[in-house]
Amino acid sequence: MSSPLSGKRVMVTRAREQAGTFTKLIEEREGISIEIPLISFQPRNQLLNSIELSEYSWLLFTSANGVRFFLKQANIPKGIKVGAVGSKTAKALKRYGIQIDLMPNDFVAEGLVAALAKQAEPNEKILLPRGNLGRAVLPGQLNELGYDVTDLPIYDTVIPFESKAALRDVVENQACDVITFTSSSTVHHFAELLGADNLKDLLKGITIVVIGPITEKTLRSYGIVPQVVPDQYTIEGMLESLERFFNK
Repeated sequence: MSSPLSGKRVMVTRAREQAGTFTKLIEEREGISIEIPLISFQPRNQLLNSIELSEYSWLLFTSANGVRFFLKQANIPKGIKVGAVGSKTAKALKRYGIQIDLMPNDFVAEGLVAALAKQAEPNEKILLPRGNLGRAVLPGQLNELGYDVTDLPIYDTVIPFESKAALRDVVENQACDVITFTSSSTVHHFAELLGADNLKDLLKGITIVVIGPITEKTLRSYGIVPQVVPDQYTIEGMLESLERFFNK
């Protein structure tokens, strides 16, 4: 029995180096992947040189990119506990053979704060290596609980302007059936690269799926309501929800 995604043209907006896994999952469902990266990452090098890692009790990672860029610059000293938000972050840590001491059930920062409050003592030092666009909610809530938090941007999220022509061509010619947004940044960059006032009109007839509620909120700020928001905030969850949507 073929998937409801069979023959559907699905735009993948993840960074180029991260798009392959998504494309593979789409093709397994006999869909057609159209890779147009709407996000790119650049490391901030040498930042960790000025930090004495052994002084910290916890390292909290909120993305696979945070793991990747951190471990390019440093090793994790023994004795530091490691927390991860989301299954993809956890998988990235496991690939490096790093034990995870804390992983909340919720795939969002607020879930990490609640889980950490049960395990960590006030005044413990926490290092938060992440992207420059990380939400202020996490360090703010950790500080309120009495932790000593260092919020360290170790990579920058940038717009891949080289995607502009391909994006305009696909959207304006309605050459895809589905657009996937896997972060708020992909939404902002989509709007900036198209530079159109009539985004809502351009997207008529195209099914929009977002990875979770934060990305949904960002999309709604542009007046666009996604048809599909999965319960599981992963690319697998996105595709399973899409299948159910098309089955209807």
